[in-house]
Amino acid sequence: MRVTSFIVAIGLLISSALAQAEIFADGSGIEGNNYFGVIVASPQYKEDDSNTDFRGTGLIARGGREFFKYAAVEGHFGIFSGDTVDDTTYQIDYMASLFARGNLFLFDDRARAYMLVGLTYFAGDVPRFKGDDDVAPAFGLGLELYGNERNAITFEAMRYADGDLHNVDYKIDSINLGYQHRF
Repeated sequence: MRVTSFIVAIGLLISSALAQAEIFADGSGIEGNNYFGVIVASPQYKEDDSNTDFRGTGLIARGGREFFKYAAVEGHFGIFSGDTVDDTTYQIDYMASLFARGNLFLFDDRARAYMLVGLTYFAGDVPRFKGDDDVAPAFGLGLELYGNERNAITFEAMRYADGDLHNVDYKIDSINLGYQHRF
């Protein structure tokens, strides 16, 4: 039920943002206020009070809407492979995130840094938490480099989750490389 509620809430927020964004759109030398893309990620799950530490690989779909050149709303949805450590299999099954995004133009309109702040819902298979899922705060920094007005590569350092599940503090960090197309 929590998954369905979270997905519906993300959908409603993005739909509302898309409906209102045309009023606030402002060009920045980059064409299109909507964007989508794909990210290759390698998230690492780590617990603070144990030696549980594993890394998966996966793909994340990204989509967003820029309200004006300094602010956007962005969503991520990713699926990941598992990892085996000491004959134990660990898995982050999927993550869904919703972010507020702030942009900062660097030396050119086609190069900008950005910050993401939001929430992540994730489900995984960690031996102490089989079948559990959680919603946790998320944040990250990125760099977006445009080859032309519509296509960019992105580099990100993300903390997809920083939470507490059954009184165990955990983190999910990732370094991401992505492609983004604007329309």
